[in-house]
Formats: sequence, structure tokens, C-alpha cells
Amino acid sequence: MTKLLITEKLITTKKELTNLSNFSLNIEFIKYEELTSDNTQSLFTKADVSYVYDKFLTYSELSSSNYDFSSDVIFQVKKSNLNKFSVVSSDIEVIEANKPEKESYFPWDLSNVIFSKKDTLSSQLISEFCKNENLFRQFLAYLNKELLRVNLLIENESNTISKLLDENNDYKYELALRRLKAIDSRNIEKSFEQINKIEKLMNNSEFNQENAKRFIVGMKKLLEF
Repeated sequence: MTKLLITEKLITTKKELTNLSNFSLNIEFIKYEELTSDNTQSLFTKADVSYVYDKFLTYSELSSSNYDFSSDVIFQVKKSNLNKFSVVSSDIEVIEANKPEKESYFPWDLSNVIFSKKDTLSSQLISEFCKNENLFRQFLAYLNKELLRVNLLIENESNTISKLLDENNDYKYELALRRLKAIDSRNIEKSFEQINKIEKLMNNSEFNQENAKRFIVGMKKLLEF
């Protein structure tokens, strides 16, 4: 039976495959061209199943090559192409790649999501930086620095700002310039106001996780593009 491993990123090594799936079979890694060659059968006699590691496959590509879906082969398939295999559903097994949980997050992980309209805030990511005051303040300091670069670029050159902030004039300023062009200046001002507001609140009272979470959600609404 053919197995379809659903993944959006090619899994090309045995270590990756072990981390992302629970296969207990003896698997032979092969290229697609090896599968379609005349000597295929002699190549994989010792393996329980063959795994095509070098490309994504579609139903049309496999059917046009007269592939036998009763064969013991694992193909990598994007989720958007899975429905095309419905005509051979009785001959295939669909396997979802297990996504390993991220062991740790950094302030830039959350910052990047806040600025990106394509990315959604996950409860896990928010909770990571709201579970204690120290982690939340680390994120605040990082976000404030990110916004400071954007704000200073309104009237200054990047080389001047980098010297002022004592940092390299590198990708950080390319990113800040893109943000400057995409985000309304009024939203930048509101963001600084919200940072000052949450900092004063923490200084005058105990750290509150719910306030921190609301702050993060609110900042994304202001800054995403």
C-alpha cells in the first residue's frame, strides 16, 4: 500500500523523518528517478518500504507514469494536493507529519508574528511571554527597540541611527525600513503609548497576565502588515 506523508516542507534525512513520524518500518531513502528506473525492484529488496525524499509528488504525475498504488512506497505530498488522490483512496494511507513542540521561544519570535499579517498569534506563544514579569519585560524591551529603529528612520539615515544605538547597520535596518513604509505613523505613536502605559501599570501594581495578553493582541492590531 502506498503511503502519503503530508508535509509542507520536504523531509530529506532519516533524522527528520524519525522526528516527524512514528515509522517502525525498515525504510530505504530513494530519489524519484530511481523509483521510475528499470532496476527499481533490485534496489529495494531489503527494505520494507521505499521513501522518496527528493521531491513532492502529485496524483497526476504518478498516474501518468503508470505507478502501481499497491506498491510499498512513501511519497511526500502537500496538503493542497491530497484531494486529487481520492480516486485511489482504497490503495493509500495518509500520514500527517507530527510537528514537534518548540522547546523555547525568543522575543523576536513573538515580534515577528506581531508585525506579520500572514501569521496568527498562538495561545502557546502568547502564554510563553506572559507567564512571568521578567519574560514579558524582555519582550517589551525588544519590541521597543524594534519600534525605535522604525521611528528614528523617519528623519534619519540608518548609518546615523546604528551609531547612536551602538549596533551594526545590517538586516535590522532593512526590516525597519520595510516596516516604516508599511505601517501608519499614527500606529507607531500609539504603540509607544501602549508600551508606556503597560510599563507604568506594572511599576505601580503587580504583574497581571491578562493585561499582558491583551497588550500583545492590541499591538498586533496596530502593527501587522
